[in-house]
Amino acid sequence: IRPLEGDAFAGYSWGAERSPYGGVGTVEGVTSSVALTERLLQMEEEEDGVGGDYAAITTTTTTDARKREVLATLPDDHPVWNHASNAIANLCVSLLLLTSCQKIVLGGGIMKRGILYDMVRRRAWTLLNGYLDSVEELSSEERLKDVIVEGSWEEVGSGLVGAFALALDAYESGNGDGEDMNGDDKEESIDVPAVQESSAKQEEEEKRQQSFTSGVLAGIGLSFGCALLSSLLGHGRPRR
Repeated sequence: IRPLEGDAFAGYSWGAERSPYGGVGTVEGVTSSVALTERLLQMEEEEDGVGGDYAAITTTTTTDARKREVLATLPDDHPVWNHASNAIANLCVSLLLLTSCQKIVLGGGIMKRGILYDMVRRRAWTLLNGYLDSVEELSSEERLKDVIVEGSWEEVGSGLVGAFALALDAYESGNGDGEDMNGDDKEESIDVPAVQESSAKQEEEEKRQQSFTSGVLAGIGLSFGCALLSSLLGHGRPRR
């Protein structure tokens, strides 16, 4: 992503080992709850002029999810949200330019901060810089409200819905290959009436085929007999 001017954040600690980019310059490395909490700590240290081992502080602080709840206490005009909205806007612009998508649905824990939606749209409009003005849906900042939208599951929680979706997919996959969720073979229920009905239909079809075959053979035999009799009678007539 393109960071804001003067951004000195070096990327979040989790990305040092888990991200191919070292947690630097990525959406996850800037706008995840871990990254935002570490940025907040860095800002507070810079304001207070406190030195020390910043890496050690972030490691012990951001691994505890409860400590990341400090983000919920920040006001809407805190600088942290400017960096978060910029990163997400960079993502939206990339999606629009690369895929020409019609909708971008945003959700998740960070997006519970409602002010971010307008901030993301405003920043995305700035980054586009009129490049897609010829597209009606992207012809104004106001029109972006219909393109970059809030997920319909936010009241329930997109994380919870996603977990249910993964569980349902795993359950259906297990049923599809004859195994339960633990990979054990499951007994297959048999519909006895349906089996009996199918067997009766099969017997009836076999009888029809036998009758047809018998009729064909009888017809061939009769035709052959008539032809032979006609030939014999014809040889016995006196010639004039």
